[in-house]
Amino acid sequence: MKSRAQGFSLVEVIIAIAVAGGALAVILALLARLLRATEDAADHQTALRLAGAVELRLYEEMGGAFPGGLQAGRVFVADKEGANLRGELESDAVLAPAYFHIAVSPFAQSPLAYQAGRGVLPLRVRVSWPYSAVLSASGNPSASVNTQSVEFIVTLTPP
Repeated sequence: MKSRAQGFSLVEVIIAIAVAGGALAVILALLARLLRATEDAADHQTALRLAGAVELRLYEEMGGAFPGGLQAGRVFVADKEGANLRGELESDAVLAPAYFHIAVSPFAQSPLAYQAGRGVLPLRVRVSWPYSAVLSASGNPSASVNTQSVEFIVTLTPP
Protein backbone atom coordinates (compact mmCIF):
# COMPACT_ATOMS: atom_id res chain seq x y z
CA MET A 1 0.00 0.00 0.00
CA LYS A 2 1.28 3.40 -1.03
CA SER A 3 1.10 6.20 1.58
CA ARG A 4 0.25 9.71 0.53
CA ALA A 5 2.53 12.50 1.81
CA GLN A 6 0.85 14.93 4.17
CA GLY A 7 1.20 18.70 3.55
CA PHE A 8 -0.21 21.68 1.71
CA SER A 9 -0.76 21.74 -2.00
CA LEU A 10 0.67 24.54 -4.14
CA VAL A 11 -2.79 26.04 -4.61
CA GLU A 12 -3.35 26.23 -0.86
CA VAL A 13 0.03 27.94 -0.33
CA ILE A 14 -0.71 30.51 -3.07
CA ILE A 15 -4.12 31.27 -1.56
CA ALA A 16 -2.59 31.69 1.91
CA ILE A 17 0.07 34.07 0.55
CA ALA A 18 -2.59 36.09 -1.30
CA VAL A 19 -4.73 36.40 1.83
CA ALA A 20 -1.72 37.45 3.93
CA GLY A 21 -0.64 39.95 1.26
CA GLY A 22 -4.11 41.46 1.06
CA ALA A 23 -4.29 41.81 4.84
CA LEU A 24 -0.86 43.47 4.89
CA ALA A 25 -1.91 45.93 2.17
CA VAL A 26 -5.04 46.90 4.13
CA ILE A 27 -3.04 47.37 7.34
CA LEU A 28 -0.49 49.60 5.58
CA ALA A 29 -3.24 51.71 3.99
CA LEU A 30 -4.90 52.20 7.38
CA LEU A 31 -1.57 53.01 9.00
CA ALA A 32 -0.84 55.78 6.49
CA ARG A 33 -4.29 57.27 7.06
CA LEU A 34 -3.84 57.05 10.84
CA LEU A 35 -0.47 58.81 10.68
CA ARG A 36 -1.98 61.62 8.59
CA ALA A 37 -4.87 62.03 11.03
CA THR A 38 -2.41 62.16 13.93
CA GLU A 39 -0.36 64.85 12.19
CA ASP A 40 -3.51 66.88 11.43
CA ALA A 41 -4.59 66.68 15.08
CA ALA A 42 -1.15 67.81 16.24
CA ASP A 43 -1.22 70.78 13.85
CA HIS A 44 -4.70 71.73 15.08
CA GLN A 45 -3.55 71.63 18.73
CA THR A 46 -0.50 73.74 17.87
CA ALA A 47 -2.73 76.28 16.11
CA LEU A 48 -4.94 76.54 19.20
CA ARG A 49 -1.89 77.05 21.43
CA LEU A 50 -0.85 80.03 19.29
CA ALA A 51 -3.57 82.15 20.94
CA GLY A 52 -1.35 82.86 23.93
CA ALA A 53 1.67 83.73 21.79
CA VAL A 54 -0.40 86.04 19.60
CA GLU A 55 -1.80 87.79 22.67
CA LEU A 56 1.70 88.38 24.09
CA ARG A 57 2.96 89.69 20.77
CA LEU A 58 0.02 92.10 20.47
CA TYR A 59 0.67 93.43 23.99
CA GLU A 60 4.30 93.99 22.99
CA GLU A 61 3.19 95.91 19.91
CA MET A 62 0.83 98.07 21.96
CA GLY A 63 3.82 99.30 23.93
CA GLY A 64 1.69 100.44 26.85
CA ALA A 65 -0.70 102.51 24.73
CA PHE A 66 -4.19 101.02 24.51
CA PRO A 67 -5.29 100.08 21.89
CA GLY A 68 -1.97 101.13 20.38
CA GLY A 69 -3.01 101.24 16.74
CA LEU A 70 -3.95 97.56 16.67
CA GLN A 71 -7.24 98.33 14.97
CA ALA A 72 -5.51 97.99 11.59
CA GLY A 73 -4.88 94.27 12.03
CA ARG A 74 -1.67 92.28 11.81
CA VAL A 75 -0.31 89.22 10.00
CA PHE A 76 2.10 86.82 11.70
CA VAL A 77 3.72 83.51 10.87
CA ALA A 78 5.03 80.70 13.06
CA ASP A 79 6.97 77.52 12.40
CA LYS A 80 5.49 74.01 12.54
CA GLU A 81 6.10 73.72 16.29
CA GLY A 82 4.26 76.99 16.88
CA ALA A 83 7.42 78.72 18.04
CA ASN A 84 9.14 81.77 16.62
CA LEU A 85 6.03 83.88 16.13
CA ARG A 86 7.04 86.80 13.94
CA GLY A 87 5.58 89.33 11.54
CA GLU A 88 4.96 87.96 8.06
CA LEU A 89 7.45 90.39 6.54
CA GLU A 90 10.12 89.80 9.17
CA SER A 91 12.70 87.44 7.74
CA ASP A 92 15.40 85.60 9.60
CA ALA A 93 17.47 82.92 7.90
CA VAL A 94 18.15 81.27 11.27
CA LEU A 95 14.48 80.63 12.05
CA ALA A 96 12.56 77.63 10.78
CA PRO A 97 10.36 78.20 7.72
CA ALA A 98 6.84 79.51 8.24
CA TYR A 99 4.11 76.89 8.56
CA PHE A 100 1.22 78.75 10.26
CA HIS A 101 -0.29 81.95 8.79
CA ILE A 102 -1.94 84.06 11.50
CA ALA A 103 -4.24 86.92 10.48
CA VAL A 104 -5.37 89.24 13.29
CA SER A 105 -8.17 91.65 12.48
CA PRO A 106 -10.55 93.84 14.45
CA PHE A 107 -14.29 93.38 14.29
CA ALA A 108 -15.93 95.85 11.92
CA GLN A 109 -19.46 95.75 13.33
CA SER A 110 -21.05 96.07 16.75
CA PRO A 111 -21.16 94.71 19.35
CA LEU A 112 -17.52 93.57 19.07
CA ALA A 113 -16.16 96.56 17.14
CA TYR A 114 -13.82 98.68 19.25
CA GLN A 115 -15.26 101.89 20.61
CA ALA A 116 -13.11 104.62 22.15
CA GLY A 117 -13.26 104.52 25.90
CA ARG A 118 -14.12 100.82 26.02
CA GLY A 119 -11.79 98.79 28.22
CA VAL A 120 -11.43 95.83 25.86
CA LEU A 121 -10.28 95.28 22.31
CA PRO A 122 -11.65 92.04 20.86
CA LEU A 123 -9.72 90.77 17.84
CA ARG A 124 -10.51 87.96 15.42
CA VAL A 125 -7.58 85.59 14.93
CA ARG A 126 -7.52 83.14 12.02
CA VAL A 127 -4.72 80.58 11.95
CA SER A 128 -4.30 78.76 8.62
CA TRP A 129 -1.79 76.11 7.60
CA PRO A 130 0.33 75.07 5.75
CA TYR A 131 1.74 78.48 4.94
CA SER A 132 2.78 77.62 1.36
CA ALA A 133 -0.78 76.50 0.55
CA VAL A 134 -2.22 79.67 2.11
CA LEU A 135 0.04 81.79 -0.12
CA SER A 136 -0.90 79.94 -3.30
CA ALA A 137 -4.60 80.12 -2.40
CA SER A 138 -4.37 83.88 -1.84
CA GLY A 139 -2.85 84.34 -5.29
CA ASN A 140 -5.61 82.40 -7.03
CA PRO A 141 -8.99 82.42 -5.27
CA SER A 142 -10.37 79.65 -7.47
CA ALA A 143 -7.48 77.27 -6.69
CA SER A 144 -8.41 74.22 -4.69
CA VAL A 145 -5.62 74.09 -2.14
CA ASN A 146 -5.69 71.82 0.88
CA THR A 147 -5.51 74.26 3.77
CA GLN A 148 -6.85 73.98 7.27
CA SER A 149 -7.73 76.79 9.62
CA VAL A 150 -9.11 77.62 13.03
CA GLU A 151 -10.55 80.90 14.30
CA PHE A 152 -10.72 82.31 17.81
CA ILE A 153 -11.10 85.63 19.58
CA VAL A 154 -8.35 87.31 21.58
CA THR A 155 -9.52 90.05 23.91
CA LEU A 156 -6.94 92.65 24.93
CA THR A 157 -7.36 94.90 27.95
CA PRO A 158 -5.27 97.89 28.97
CA PRO A 159 -1.92 96.81 30.44
